[in-house]
This record gives sequence, C-alpha cells and structure tokens, in this order.
Amino acid sequence: MSARIPLWLASQGLYVFPLRPGSKFPFSSCNRCRARNGNEPNPLYVPHKPTGCQCIADGRLCHGLYAATINRDLITSRWERTPDAGIAVTCGPSNTIVLDVDNHDSEHPADGVYVRGERIDGAGFVNGYDTFAALCELRGVNLPWVEHPTLTVRTPSGGLQAWYRVPDGHQWRQGNGVKSGLGWQIDIKAGASFGILPGTRTSKGAYEPLGDTRTIAELPEWLRRELVRAGRWIDPNPRRTTGYQPNMRHARTSSRYVTKAIENELAVLAAAQPGALSETLNKCSYAIGRFVGARLVSESEAQEAITAAAAAAGISPDERKAQSTIRHGLTAGSRNPRTIGAAR
Repeated sequence: MSARIPLWLASQGLYVFPLRPGSKFPFSSCNRCRARNGNEPNPLYVPHKPTGCQCIADGRLCHGLYAATINRDLITSRWERTPDAGIAVTCGPSNTIVLDVDNHDSEHPADGVYVRGERIDGAGFVNGYDTFAALCELRGVNLPWVEHPTLTVRTPSGGLQAWYRVPDGHQWRQGNGVKSGLGWQIDIKAGASFGILPGTRTSKGAYEPLGDTRTIAELPEWLRRELVRAGRWIDPNPRRTTGYQPNMRHARTSSRYVTKAIENELAVLAAAQPGALSETLNKCSYAIGRFVGARLVSESEAQEAITAAAAAAGISPDERKAQSTIRHGLTAGSRNPRTIGAAR
C-alpha cells in the first residue's frame, strides 16, 4: 500500500501513524524510549515524556500514537519504508472520537446489561449492537451512523467503528465497556487513544469501510450529551469544590479504619467534576458496597452518605438514574465483601 490513503487522511486534519504490518499495534520504541523488554526493565531506558521526545522530533516511530503527524513529507517517507504498514489515527489532536461497537463472542452479564446508567434485562443480547440499539431506543433516536452518515469502519471481528468530529479533541477520554458509561461491548476511543482505518490488514482480517461516506460528521448532540454524562469529557473549567466534609462518625461502622476509608471514598465523589460524575458515583458505590457486604456498615447508612456526597458534587438526591447507580453499585460491591487488612 502506498502513502495515498494516509496522505488523504492528513489532508482532512487527521494525525496518522503506521502500525506494524499484519498487526493492529504500533511499532516498538527504541531502547532509549522503551521502559521494558518483555517482562523485564530495560536498563537503557531514559525516563522522559513522549510529547518532548527527540525521537519523535526526528521523525522516528517511538511512543506509538504520540508519533502521529499531518506532515506530508514524514508520512510519505514512513510508508515508503514500510508500504505494508497499517493506518492509525490519534484521536486527540485530530479532534475526533470513535464509537466502537464490539462483536465479541461472550455472554452478557448474568445480572443484566448496563445501558444508560441502568441495568436492563439482557435476554436476547448478543453483542454491542444490541446494547447500542437499546440505548437508541431509550433515547428515541435512530442509529447515529445511519441518521448522520459518517466514516464507518467494519472491524475484522465484525464490529463497527463510527468516527465523529469534536471541537475539543484533547478534552475527551476513552472508556471501555461498562466503564465507558454507554454499556456492555461499547467502547469509546478518544484523547490519548487511536482508531484504525481501512487499508489496514491484520492476521484476523481487514478493516473495511462501510457505506459510501468517507468524511467524518460532527458528533450528534444527543450522543455528545450521553458521553458527557458518562464522564468521557474533561471540563476545562472545573467546578470549584464545596465545603462538604464527609462525616460517618455517627454511622454504625465497625472501626475507625472503616469510617475513614468510607469518608475517603465520599470525599472523592463530592469533589468529582461534571465530566466524571457518573463513573465516580459508580466507583464510590461499589467501593462502599464492599463494606456493606462485609457487614461493616449498613446499606441504608451507606446509601444516605453516598447520596449526600453526590449532592455536594451537583447530583440531585431525587435523580432517578443516580439513585439506580448507587443501588446497583452497592449491590455489586456487596457481592465482593471487603476484608480488612486485605488489598483493595
């Protein structure tokens, strides 16, 4: 393959870099830039930030996605050296995000499928297509890559990657599966992550374009709101923290250690910024749920304390989705009880 496709992508403002032939992974860094050799530390490694690496300034391929560029001469020389290289685009500098709908051969969680902050009955769900279709139905919208045609890629496993433009690429962050905030087998590639473009072939198959659209559409507003709610956006002007101070001294906890550990979780939640509220609320509820499962604090006191910390972060105590997240987090955590003295 020539540099024709990477050069065209760069002309669209997309920062490209080559992948190892037959692989979906970047080229290895040099000894100076590689921290480890397999499982062993690399004695020749010189600690430094990728963004200031001289290798990248010299046009080499160290640090993977950080070597992405729109420089036409550099792109041409890279693909002349390795014409069979795959094509990747770093999301952040390209002001893009990728909606990655997986088609993995795995069973959905036994206790339901996580969609839009809630768990629903997953009967009949096979893959991420089902999860995303359920999300669209809940929102009353059509599939975005159908209603807003955009560059869409079929992956070797039969998954789908829909590309969208955002005005502030570095303010978005990636997430996988349930942690992405959208649901089971739905990933988000953004910020310091990359997507793979047609023209790339791996040992498992090729990345191929779907449909006739080759340009990237603007991110639909409803999907932008979903991603913000799910914590995929980083607020450049973070909200000032309130004077909230968690206080579990009157709760019936088993020890001062437990009290302090719970208060630490609550403090993190209370200070969470809007772009990370959903994820932080879920993590806090799960962590405290482990104490509930160990019978170190009651479920009612835990839910009350989490609700108060969430209110300090700007979540109304009456918000149904938030209360559902708290309940599900406590339940999930209680299934993995915390053992005092054990690693978290």
